[in-house]
Amino acid sequence: MRKRVIRAGEIEIEDSEGRVRARFGVTNDDLPFLSFYGADDKLRARFGVQPDGSAGLAVADDDGKVRATFGLFSDGSASMAMVDKNGKVRAKFGLGTEGSPTLALRNKDGELGFVYSLAQQGSPTISLQDEDGKVRARLGLAAEGSPILRLLNKDGELRAIMGLTADGTPVLQFLDKDGESLWTAPGTLPGGKAGSANAGEPTPSSPGVDGKP
Repeated sequence: MRKRVIRAGEIEIEDSEGRVRARFGVTNDDLPFLSFYGADDKLRARFGVQPDGSAGLAVADDDGKVRATFGLFSDGSASMAMVDKNGKVRAKFGLGTEGSPTLALRNKDGELGFVYSLAQQGSPTISLQDEDGKVRARLGLAAEGSPILRLLNKDGELRAIMGLTADGTPVLQFLDKDGESLWTAPGTLPGGKAGSANAGEPTPSSPGVDGKP
């Protein structure tokens, strides 16, 4: 049986009352899209493809404001975001290009407050940020599984470290503004250099959290 082909720049689908409820076509830039509309003629969902091959889905509320997005990007990363009524992203879940997952929660102003991530090898990290978006505390596991907590000042300088060595020995260290040790309890810190805000814990990338919708 011969296939029937319909060729058009745009197709509209109407309901029983003549209202457009779906639209399929290409934009002025020749990018394909598929849109769905509510009974009030407001856009409720739209799926589209970008020039670089990235694809995304946006879902809107009764007021036509985008409240949730999902995207798959050309570099292989993916992102899902949830937005409040004021247009601020409040939560994001993403996967990096290498598959590392990241969960980020933001305050009412859209500033990052909490980030949970897993490095490619599986080491987890939790970061707490202040109202200026600066990391003030970071809790994670070193590659061998040793837990470590790092506290930073408002300038992002590491000032205190508490953790366990690979053999389970507890360690506590305080550092000055130059990152030099002021006082250290018995033992050595897991992960090497003390004066590094990321020493001994994973440093996964975070696509889908900061750089992409």
